[in-house]
Amino acid sequence: MELTVGPLQDPSQQPSCSCSPVQTFSAGSSCKLLTKNTVFRNPDGRGMLVCAGDEASNSTMVWDAGSGSLLQRLPADLPVLDISPFSVNGENFLASLTEKMLKLYKWE
Repeated sequence: MELTVGPLQDPSQQPSCSCSPVQTFSAGSSCKLLTKNTVFRNPDGRGMLVCAGDEASNSTMVWDAGSGSLLQRLPADLPVLDISPFSVNGENFLASLTEKMLKLYKWE
C-alpha cells in the first residue's frame, strides 16, 4: 500500500491513499476460520516475510514478500488461528497458535 500525503499547509485537507496490489498470496482453497496473518521484517534483515495459516493442510505458510515464493510450510495439529513473530534476548521466534496447541519456532 502506498500512502501519499499532501502538503501540511491546509489542516482541513485529508491525506489521500492510493491502494493497488503489489503481491498476492494464496493460503489454501477455503477459509472458514478467521485466521490472523502477519507481515514482518525477515530476521536476517533481507526483506519482508508473510505468514498465513492454511486450513487445507493445517500448516503455517511462510512466503518471501518481495518474490512471492513459498519458503516453508510449518505443520500444525489443527487449523492455525494466529501467527506472531517475536524476539527474546536477541533471538527471533515465530509463534503458531491452533485451538489446542501453541508451537514456537526459532529462526536459524
